[in-house]
Amino acid sequence: MVRGMTTSRPFLGHTGTNLGAAVLFVVSGVALLSAVVLPVNQLTQPGGSVEVAVAAPDGDRQLDLAGLPEGVWVVDSTLESTLFAAELPAGLRALTELPASLGAIAVAVGAWLLARVLWAIHDGHPFDRRNPGRLAGLGAAVVLGGLVAPMIEGVVATAVLEHLDLAGPDSPLVLFSTSLSLLPIGLALALLAAAEAFRRGRALEREVEGMV
Repeated sequence: MVRGMTTSRPFLGHTGTNLGAAVLFVVSGVALLSAVVLPVNQLTQPGGSVEVAVAAPDGDRQLDLAGLPEGVWVVDSTLESTLFAAELPAGLRALTELPASLGAIAVAVGAWLLARVLWAIHDGHPFDRRNPGRLAGLGAAVVLGGLVAPMIEGVVATAVLEHLDLAGPDSPLVLFSTSLSLLPIGLALALLAAAEAFRRGRALEREVEGMV
């Protein structure tokens, strides 16, 4: 008696990949729109805000710090403090939203590329010649959102503090330090490994097609 052959069930299936790709396309569009709207909306405001740190944080409250210019105040929390400036030049106002815009661009690009990968799988072409490049691009988007955007946030905060004459050694404020996260680097490396696997899968698929 010969047992019937068993086939493995797909993780997503046609319906799952189709729905996942559709959701990712929507996320990509919304994130791209946010990347444009955030700095434009900030230009309509007279001031802006950046993340800073104080010497002795004390709960969620507005801090009364000596040496702050008129129209500048700091709201403290247990994790970080936000400096609000009532008036800033247009360039600095737009820059205060640059880290958020970069994060939104990373989400938009990453969601779009992942949706294209899922769509290729849905069409029955998991080893599409463009999928390795899409996965590598997804890894770059992870680095942009997870590493570059936080670093830019520190640069923008420095520019705002210097404009307000709060960057000197006598300033009651310091930059809010963000530690280098290894998670985006790990995810990017994993995506590059997946891209290489897809590339080799494509090469193997061509070899099999040539033998048939």
